[in-house]
Amino acid sequence: MNTQVNRLKKLIQANEVLASIESLVDLLPQLLRLAQDVTGAEASSIMLYNEKKNVLEFAWAMNDVLGDKAMKNLKTGFELPMGQGIAGWVADHREALNVFDAQNDDRFSKVADKKTGFVTKCILCTPIIHQGKLLGVVQVLNSIDKECFGKEDEELLESFGHLAGVALVRSELMLQRLNQQKFETQLEAAARIQKQFNPRQPELKGENLIWGSSIPAQFVGGDLYDFIPNSDGSWYIYVADVSGKGLPAALIMSALWTRIRAEALVERTPGEMLKAVNAGAYEFMNGEVFATMVLLRYFPESGKCEFALAGHPAPLLVADGKAESLERPFGLPVGILDEGDFGTSEFVLDKGESLIIVTDGVDEARAGDGEFFGEERMEKILRQGGTPRAGEKLLKAVADWRGETPPNDDTTVVEIYRA
Repeated sequence: MNTQVNRLKKLIQANEVLASIESLVDLLPQLLRLAQDVTGAEASSIMLYNEKKNVLEFAWAMNDVLGDKAMKNLKTGFELPMGQGIAGWVADHREALNVFDAQNDDRFSKVADKKTGFVTKCILCTPIIHQGKLLGVVQVLNSIDKECFGKEDEELLESFGHLAGVALVRSELMLQRLNQQKFETQLEAAARIQKQFNPRQPELKGENLIWGSSIPAQFVGGDLYDFIPNSDGSWYIYVADVSGKGLPAALIMSALWTRIRAEALVERTPGEMLKAVNAGAYEFMNGEVFATMVLLRYFPESGKCEFALAGHPAPLLVADGKAESLERPFGLPVGILDEGDFGTSEFVLDKGESLIIVTDGVDEARAGDGEFFGEERMEKILRQGGTPRAGEKLLKAVADWRGETPPNDDTTVVEIYRA
């Protein structure tokens, strides 16, 4: 009676110990030590079920006779097919098994004994199941104080198996949570790095303005804009939208940023520059991804603008209560073909006018009911908002429209205003 009470106490203690362990590395040896204590066994092992390979894999083994050193062979690379050996039979049938004479049982596999030199006399093995899902098996070998394991030991180890299942699931959930936290930390770092790609607002005379803002739908995104000064006082100003969202788009975006900066060293028309950018970008895009672009060369003193498009929505000219799209010069998105021609158009930005460039995250922004912000609403906001700072007003209107609904795409707005 006292023996049974002591074992029940150990089972309760096991529950308390397992509930406090979060790491799988710390959990497995504790599981086996507790299993041996509860059943009074010489050795124990735990095998976890690999669902993809449909095998049991030795996760940990403990042996008070041979010591841990002799058990290392079992801890690395030892697999047991379902149905093979006592453990495989238990996993396959999902029921406990008490073997009194292991060496003469046809189901017993002698591979582990040969690896370690241990002689298995009797085995008590039980499946570890949580909410109907097989997680593995735990087995104890060779009873210390009696010839073989009894009914009481079976009941105790089965109870222990339930505790082990809960502990394993809890440990796995904690690991997933930690991995998620690490991943989010890395994404936050990536977001901080990506913000460094956003240029500083140029300091122009008077109220003249070159301004931009980009808000990724996730931590990082594929929208890109930049302001690059030229030796003659003009500026390259562009907006690019890489296909896709998130980290893959952000990686392409960073490569594209580097390529454009390199090509900007040779000052030429926007069409010629887009042709060079496309040729370089195709090397890492290979037609599998692409980017739409608007590229301008703006001369602040005269208001002259040269611009080229690569499959991107045309810029909007905002003036005198109007918001109208400029005529589009031809150009396919960057990265689709290794060669391409891009036309260059020219106009003059008069005083009091703004030029607005957006990505499709603006007009395709969705409210909670799924309705798009739309081009008509975008143009209406620009007409009513007036100049300057039309771009900021547009971004605020999109945010108000979206409300608490998470962004469905990266959102970028660039404005050029001439006072």
